[in-house]
Amino acid sequence: MDQPKNVEYSLYLFMDELSGERLADYKLRFEQLNRNERGVITITELSDMVRSMGETPSDKELKEIFKASDLDGNGEIDFKEYCFVMAQFENDEEREICDIFKMFDRDADGYISEKDLLELLDNSAFKSERQAVRRLIDSVDCDGDGQINYDEFLALMKSALDYPSLE
Repeated sequence: MDQPKNVEYSLYLFMDELSGERLADYKLRFEQLNRNERGVITITELSDMVRSMGETPSDKELKEIFKASDLDGNGEIDFKEYCFVMAQFENDEEREICDIFKMFDRDADGYISEKDLLELLDNSAFKSERQAVRRLIDSVDCDGDGQINYDEFLALMKSALDYPSLE
């Protein structure tokens, strides 16, 4: 199998695994970028999108991003390539959120407790009152166990960071 067919087959398998909700979200975002309405994103459209987000990469950096996203090397990013790159980006973001959760989970029991938060805050420049910590936990604690589990933390981070596609 030559390289483009192998890439195409891999992308086909990847697309088959995406949830309907995530796929619909990607489709909406792709269509917003795809101003030429040819079903592909050009380097100009990618550049405009990145710069509209307040980022200022050099032309060289943009070309590197584009090249890494153009998996079949045809000079355009199609919908499948876009989905693959977005999923990789979101997986990186979720790993970062997981690392933050582990930092807050001081005793590594899988929960962020009041004790964990107070200990973390007491060791920082942000001394906090117990009542404020309790209110924070209560506002995030969906299952009412008095602690923040990973799913509750992820929901908080998705809301705070506006990552609607993270699952």
